[in-house]
Amino acid sequence: MDIDLARTFIDIVRTGSFIATAERLHVTQTTVTARIQNLEMQLGCQVFVRNRAGAKLTDHGRRFMRYASQLVQTWDAARRDLPLPDGFGDLIKIGAEVGLSNPLMLKWAMQLRQEISSHAIRVEVAEGLALQEKLELGLLHAALVFRPEYLPGIQVEQILEEKLIQVASISNPEPYVYIDWGPDFRKQHNVALPEKAKAIISFNLGPLALQYILQCGGSGYFRTRVVQKYLEQGLLRPVQYAPEFSYPVYLIYPRGNESVALQKAFDILRRLANEQYDWSQRWDPLI
Repeated sequence: MDIDLARTFIDIVRTGSFIATAERLHVTQTTVTARIQNLEMQLGCQVFVRNRAGAKLTDHGRRFMRYASQLVQTWDAARRDLPLPDGFGDLIKIGAEVGLSNPLMLKWAMQLRQEISSHAIRVEVAEGLALQEKLELGLLHAALVFRPEYLPGIQVEQILEEKLIQVASISNPEPYVYIDWGPDFRKQHNVALPEKAKAIISFNLGPLALQYILQCGGSGYFRTRVVQKYLEQGLLRPVQYAPEFSYPVYLIYPRGNESVALQKAFDILRRLANEQYDWSQRWDPLI
């Protein structure tokens, strides 16, 4: 199927209009209509219902959305990855959630370049669900996530045992800052600390919340390794008698991949996970 058909379909879903999509893609409305007619002919079903309000997905269209997204992602990945840079035999594609990009993913990428120099390395940072979707599509070889989905053919391996602990600024422990660590944490947190379920300030990104508390004061829940340096420096203190929550890190990858380089990459990661280094998530640029 022409990849432009899938791209046009996805854009109409986003804009809700054939006219808006024609403007965004810099083609005529007739071209957009012809592409959708061609798509519907190849699928053997109608994907949109058009009316004065715009274009609305049919049930068939809603089911096709996932396939269209997969087609476009796979094609874009192929164009990005091929051909390989001169002198490299293959490519290792790994991903991580934002909270794991520094230092674990950074250390992993650096070590891969040193120990598997025959392979090019591609690193992606995204939300956990997006990483797992790319893993299913074959767009990633492995990913580091906090909350894996247990799916057929996907191996889930715990790499780090981690806890979320409540810490407070030494200089100013108020207010309580809520950090959204996902649905499991929300449920456990609201049962254990119902009085803190409604916070006056909240974040959905741990590193950002940590820098806020370091600069403005407050208290909140963070991963043990991340705040350890600040505890040692006397900038933060543990909140006495506060409950702790489990928040481990997982490596996910498709089962059955016998690549020697990939198995070596996993061994490197396991080794790094057991080493001691600074997890404070500060970036110290040299320029």
